Amino acid sequence: MKNIMVVILWFLGVSAAIPALADKASPEQLARLYLDYMTQSSRQSEVLWPGFRLEDKVHLFSYGGNVWLRQPGGEIIQDNSVLESVNLHSGLSVNFGFPQYQGLPGVLIQLEAPTIQFAADTKITDLSFLVWAGNSLHEAFHFYAQSEWQILEEGRRYEGEVFPLNFDARYYRLQLFNALMMALIQPEQQSVQLGYAAHWLQLWRQIAPNEDRAGYLNDLAEGSAKYIELVVGARLLSQNQSYLGYQKLLLQYVHDYYQQQKMLGGWTAEAENIGAIAGILLDINQDPYVWKESVMSGMLAVDLLLNSVKPIVPPVEKQSAQKKSLQNMLAYYPATDQKLAQLLRDIQDPKVPLLVMPSVSDSSSFIDVGDVRSGFYVVPYQGEMTQAYLGMSSQFSNLNVNGSPLLDVPLQNYCEGIEAATLLPLAFPFQREGQYLVFNELEIHGTIRVSASVVEGRTLYCAMN
Repeated sequence: MKNIMVVILWFLGVSAAIPALADKASPEQLARLYLDYMTQSSRQSEVLWPGFRLEDKVHLFSYGGNVWLRQPGGEIIQDNSVLESVNLHSGLSVNFGFPQYQGLPGVLIQLEAPTIQFAADTKITDLSFLVWAGNSLHEAFHFYAQSEWQILEEGRRYEGEVFPLNFDARYYRLQLFNALMMALIQPEQQSVQLGYAAHWLQLWRQIAPNEDRAGYLNDLAEGSAKYIELVVGARLLSQNQSYLGYQKLLLQYVHDYYQQQKMLGGWTAEAENIGAIAGILLDINQDPYVWKESVMSGMLAVDLLLNSVKPIVPPVEKQSAQKKSLQNMLAYYPATDQKLAQLLRDIQDPKVPLLVMPSVSDSSSFIDVGDVRSGFYVVPYQGEMTQAYLGMSSQFSNLNVNGSPLLDVPLQNYCEGIEAATLLPLAFPFQREGQYLVFNELEIHGTIRVSASVVEGRTLYCAMN
């Protein structure tokens, strides 16, 4: 195999509720169930989205060092030699990759640990299984369909929440999602609920313009991928039924899906779920082929749905349980916001030396530090938006970074041989010994060889191999 692309998904495994004394599915049983799901879903892929073709792909399932696969139109076989050329070991519970198998493009799911368990009598149409297996279609859509979208190819996609962290922005987007859901499951109230949705969308864009700008491509990509996930599940449930039967099952499936997922909001969920529900509503109200072509050209599904809708201010409600739950979920905001603010102050302070390294984000993991939520964030830098990292654990040469805040710069011209760079403000003790910087702090330790220069009154240390 060659031309291997790997996607690692930070995925909270969905486990079926296994009754006491019930037999658990064996790895081979789960593999066969999953491969049947992918085969049936693949037959519908091009109908569901123009250019999304999965029927000619090899589907692979890896568990505990064993690989089962089904070639297009073929039987299920076991071929563990696949793993000789695939390295998806990330420590996460579920990984996805897109390798070539005997010259054919593939979709591979690999379970790292036995954390996802289903009963032996699990069926392909069980809700918990559909929710879990749908992630494969989601990731395959990113890789095989969206890789052809020019808007995604040419634009820069940011990951993570946008600084400053804004609770009201999260609440408005949650209310937008709620209004779209009500418009879907209560057709008689659709016009009013769409008016409410237009109101919440307008409010969000007014208070969080940087979020709107930085999250645009993420909304575009994730919303359409989640749409695929949901409609495939409904299609499998409604086989051999009329279009009206499908529509009824679709509404029930979407309702049940979000009841199980308990979607309370948050940056990651918003982009997927708002775009997905907007897409399903567009299927009801517009030509599916036309609106999907518009999305592939760069229009958000929620804008296509609401552009001609007059905003309606919803009735004022008292503090809701949902708002309180959202506040609890975002309890990390104050400490994390302060950490990002300090990073930007240090980056902008000419008295703080900067260590300039080649970008380290591709080979890193994250660890929470105190009340600060680790991960990717989007921050302003020199008039543009760029990525910041909190709680990153990474290594460059003999230097180990274990939580120090970092900033990515797409292009810099101060350090020869480094284009895409990671900046580390040295606002903590360190020593310089000849060509080496020496660190012995909790969040950073080890040595790194550098060349030093002073640029516009600021000391820069450029990492050297």
